[in-house]
Amino acid sequence: MDNQGDTTSGIPATKVTRRSVLRAAGTVAAVGALGATGAVNAAGAVAAGDLAGTTEVGEEGSYDAIVIGAGYAGVTAARELRARGRRPLIIEARDRIGGRTWTQTFAGQRIELGANWFSPSQDLVMKELKRYGFGLSPEGVGPDKAVFPVEPGRYQEFGLDAFTHYDNLLARVFEGTRDYFPRPLEPLYAEDKIRAIDGKSLSDRMDDLKLPARDRLWISGTLSNYSGGNSADGALTALAQWWALPGHTTEGWHSLIGQVADDGMKGLLEAMLADARARVIYRQPVAYIADDGRRVTVVTRTGRIFRAPVAVVAVPANVWKHIRFAPGLPPMHAEVAEQGSGVPNAAKFWARVRGDVGRVVANGEEGAPISALFSYYDLGNSEQLMIGFSEDPSLDVSDPAQLNPVVRRMLPKAEVVDVRAQDWGKDEFARGGWALRRPGQLTRHLPAVQRPHGRIAFANDGIASGWTGFIDGAIETGFRAAEQAAALV
Repeated sequence: MDNQGDTTSGIPATKVTRRSVLRAAGTVAAVGALGATGAVNAAGAVAAGDLAGTTEVGEEGSYDAIVIGAGYAGVTAARELRARGRRPLIIEARDRIGGRTWTQTFAGQRIELGANWFSPSQDLVMKELKRYGFGLSPEGVGPDKAVFPVEPGRYQEFGLDAFTHYDNLLARVFEGTRDYFPRPLEPLYAEDKIRAIDGKSLSDRMDDLKLPARDRLWISGTLSNYSGGNSADGALTALAQWWALPGHTTEGWHSLIGQVADDGMKGLLEAMLADARARVIYRQPVAYIADDGRRVTVVTRTGRIFRAPVAVVAVPANVWKHIRFAPGLPPMHAEVAEQGSGVPNAAKFWARVRGDVGRVVANGEEGAPISALFSYYDLGNSEQLMIGFSEDPSLDVSDPAQLNPVVRRMLPKAEVVDVRAQDWGKDEFARGGWALRRPGQLTRHLPAVQRPHGRIAFANDGIASGWTGFIDGAIETGFRAAEQAAALV
């Protein structure tokens, strides 16, 4: 058998519990895989004649559950399946674990090209950090000034008191959340009140408030940023739930960024994967998933075939429509796949910036090439690392020549000398950034989209009840999908 791309995960003893080290040291049986000759017929089932001349090696004795995707949702599902006595196999499209988390080093500093922060308000995350002995601490530098738009395309520096006005605008946008999200981890608890507003976009909310032009410029950048570039695409209930979850306050809102775990996003995920004791097959994008009522057959683009009694599909909902399901997805899942749940445009960059810039937080207006840019690491010698976000698909944030002119609109003294970036909207295995529901999706799709379909369960941050768009939400759905799948084996 060709084992290229197959890896059994093992993690050093540091940063994990003695229990997880002992479990990771166990022998993992060989994974059964089929060669590159399998095919899927018109009905979606694998035709027996297409398997002639191939050999399945050790399939039944090595795993009895397939998890597709090695991000936080998939690794959580695999670990919880193992805890329930199942033997999981993880199939991953990339050459790494993490999905839309991606820890790297740039300019001598650890950086995250995807999800970056944890919040103390995220209970599932905090339990995982405690379980594996990781700390949570503030990271980044505090600002000494703010930059906001004062008219379209023109920016101005302000003192720190500008944040007080900005916070007041946020509070106005989310006024009323205690009434319609009294239990934010149960988003449909006040269902009648939620249904009355779920069709509203964030743009609609700004219209309702009749904000002065400058105030709208200030707040629209944040609301459109989180919506993937257009505040009409993001549901009021989506960001209102983010506001409600950490306590319905500006202090809670700001706690959502700025705190990191020891060893970054990758360290915690590696510890969880060690406990899963799962073989990970890398560089195998899944093309077909067929459920014949007895077992699930998974076929990758390279033609490798895997079978198990159950499967967990732990890829972003934006990717679902690029996988062929047989039989097809149920109506609500198909609708989510077509509409998308992750924001379609989302690029993140770390810019090494030279110049007398200061420690700054700069917010763009809606439609600006850069929606947010802020100081993070002081490198000395008048250089710093800044984090930036863009929802403009025409801007190549990895190219300093393109980035410099738009950065200087906000910070005229800045010079971008180097950059590391990831455009998640153009990543074929993400097809967008964080999950954020569109108007009407909350009440229409939950809880139907959380249910399994035959012998297939689903997990990703976009179908969470609580922290949609966050790692905590991914973990929530991993737990649920593992429970659903284990009940079918």
